[in-house]
Amino acid sequence: MNNTLKDDKTLYAALERFLPAGTSPLLPPLLEGYSALIKVKAARKSKFGDYRPLRNKKHDHQITINNDLNPYAFLVTLIHEIAHMYVYTRYKNRVKPHGPEWKNIYSEILEPFIDTDYLPNDVFESLLEHINSPTASSCSDHSLFKALKKYNPESNGLMTLESLPFGSRFKWRNGQVFLKEEKIRKRFRCIELKSKRVWFFHPMAEIEKFDI
Repeated sequence: MNNTLKDDKTLYAALERFLPAGTSPLLPPLLEGYSALIKVKAARKSKFGDYRPLRNKKHDHQITINNDLNPYAFLVTLIHEIAHMYVYTRYKNRVKPHGPEWKNIYSEILEPFIDTDYLPNDVFESLLEHINSPTASSCSDHSLFKALKKYNPESNGLMTLESLPFGSRFKWRNGQVFLKEEKIRKRFRCIELKSKRVWFFHPMAEIEKFDI
């Protein structure tokens, strides 16, 4: 999906199928005056979306979003990246990527979408809390991540590490098998069984339970 939001109304229609019902008409005012290219891409394990400035004759900005996100996660990710575009336009690289400038802009432009006309109650409540202290990623906000994850399609037997009992074994996406140990601060200490090396995993990491 390689179209400018500014000039191509068909792109809004194309984006509509990825977004919560009723939210697509709220997008054009956010992007008015920006020469932005939006791409919906195949799923990437390392990120849900990204923003980068472009230096070509057709577009000044590019936003990419994964195509496997549920509508509510897609919306949050899209607004997250639009906020990065705003920050870059105003400040270039003079501020931190998720500093106070980004947090203020992100909260401001996300707020009109936080409405029970568009969102289920659990996502609505989580986003109300989220905009008071936005995180660099929806994964970092446990309450929001849990609420969004409920609306994912079937995850092929995957579960979050947080829901796995202590002392259980699990398989990571690279095929390595780990033993789950105690939580240290915000992450779980886990032992890779073959090398005995210690890894630290985010509680919301999606893993496969490994039964002997």
